[in-house]
Amino acid sequence: RLFALSHSYFPLQCCEAQHFPEIWWFLSTTGLTCALEVAFILDSSESAKIFLFERQKAFVLSFSTQLAALQVAGWTLKVRMAALQYSSSVSIEQRISAWKDLDSFHSRVSTMNYIGHGTYTTYAIANASQLLVQETPVDSVRVAVLMTDGIDHPRNPDVIAAAAEAKGHGIKFFAVGLSDNAQQSQNNAKLRAIASTPAQQFVQSLLNPQLEDRKGEPGFRGPSGLKGSRVSQN
Repeated sequence: RLFALSHSYFPLQCCEAQHFPEIWWFLSTTGLTCALEVAFILDSSESAKIFLFERQKAFVLSFSTQLAALQVAGWTLKVRMAALQYSSSVSIEQRISAWKDLDSFHSRVSTMNYIGHGTYTTYAIANASQLLVQETPVDSVRVAVLMTDGIDHPRNPDVIAAAAEAKGHGIKFFAVGLSDNAQQSQNNAKLRAIASTPAQQFVQSLLNPQLEDRKGEPGFRGPSGLKGSRVSQN
């Protein structure tokens, strides 16, 4: 499901980033280049538990592989990825600016160690936002994939305000719930407030078996071709 959304969403955002949505059909045939910058934010806190942390790592390894292979007709996608984990502090495991290749990224993610302290999601959002703003071109597609159940330490600063500030920098937020806890009304409301809109697209769950389904939505219909001329046969 998340891969399906990325396949239909990212090229349109490239188009919108250049302020030409009304001529999408033209841009889709011109072979433009789009910079896609994705920051994965993993919950490494005591509320996530170590087995959910390992599940997050497996998801990032799988989904990043699909992103790296993403192809959209008419576009050349340049994909870079970052990885952060958070608990009572934030550890940037892979910076956008230090991106080399997918194998190197996978090595960084695979060796991430569980922290297991308090949950301070606001600090993670702030760090990811700063990283994306400072290390990516202003006309790139900036995406944050935040993994959380919406459970924070009582002293965690306003997470919704932090997300709103990040979205003000043009960052699109996916909020990915880790367990059934994310479905509880208060936690789900927090995920929906953190995520970009519409929530039915940007709020996802690791429990969803179709999260990485490759089948996407139909793309935009292209322009009609030139009308042919009748050829008489003698």
